[in-house]
Amino acid sequence: MAIQCCEFTITGKPKAKGRPRFSKFGHAYTPAETKDYEVKVKQAAWIAMQTARLQKTDRRVSVIMTFLFEIPQSYSKAKRLECETGLRIPGKPDIDNLCKSILDGCNDIVYSDDAAVWHLSAFKRYCDVGQKPHTHVKIQWDEPSE
Repeated sequence: MAIQCCEFTITGKPKAKGRPRFSKFGHAYTPAETKDYEVKVKQAAWIAMQTARLQKTDRRVSVIMTFLFEIPQSYSKAKRLECETGLRIPGKPDIDNLCKSILDGCNDIVYSDDAAVWHLSAFKRYCDVGQKPHTHVKIQWDEPSE
């Protein structure tokens, strides 16, 4: 078995999957901000897949995500130090909603459907000094040797 790996980074503040909204006629729709972020995820995943010369897989996949947030300017020096050392983590958005936006964005690019995810690890923390907010994603799967 050969392990295939798709790894990419989405620049900018990580965005959580928004709740569905309803029009006055009762039709459900996805908020524009969520759609825009999922397009960014799709683009980053597609570029990574093309660069690594990988094809979409139907195998089970393992996903590791790291969400890095900017330390708020309003924080005191003590709070900033706690953020830099990892003692304080970002509160909102919830980590499960952050994961949903990435998993849905990778549909039909890395895998056929996010139901193929059998292992998921996710971390959220503040950026290191000099680092910009971003999301790092690593997706792995086994392919039979030829």
